[in-house]
Amino acid sequence: MKALLTSSAIGLLIFLAFSGSVLTSCKKETIDHTIYDTVTVIKKDTVTVKDTVTVKDTVTIADTLVTEAILTANGWKPLELRGVNEGTVLYYLRGGSSNTDDYTNEYYVFNTNHTGYEIDNAGITHDLTQWALSNPDNPKLTATYQVDATTTMVLTWENLRFKNNSLYYDEYYFNPIVGNDFHGQGIRIAK
Repeated sequence: MKALLTSSAIGLLIFLAFSGSVLTSCKKETIDHTIYDTVTVIKKDTVTVKDTVTVKDTVTIADTLVTEAILTANGWKPLELRGVNEGTVLYYLRGGSSNTDDYTNEYYVFNTNHTGYEIDNAGITHDLTQWALSNPDNPKLTATYQVDATTTMVLTWENLRFKNNSLYYDEYYFNPIVGNDFHGQGIRIAK
């Protein structure tokens, strides 16, 4: 019996070996295992912060009003003068090369007792027998100017302002000796 079982087992194996090739196919097929999926992303708790900061700062630097203390603190020599003297153009810039007149040695002194003087470029002294400031919002200086021993004129400096340690002003007068009108602008610095 032992032989019968062994021979039956061998026979069965042979039968299965040959019959399996008849029943199955050895053809391989390629199967695409790619998975396609659509993903929808939903943002929740999204915080958008937009911040625009514009900083504007306006600084107004006003000219210092001219006071008696400023006028009387120093003698005042010209830095720049420009004007029209009876139709003739006048220009002077300290150290400049295109000057029409020379004011290198000229200067004014205002005393605290409201008198003063001008030393002109020739070195001649002209007294200011009286001077005054008026209009505190837009200071104006008027002075009685001694042209010669018997003749005076009124000297006026308007729109007085003090900036960068300099006096800025508009000037006008009528000189009765020569019959000339003068109008100009000046910048003076401490002597």
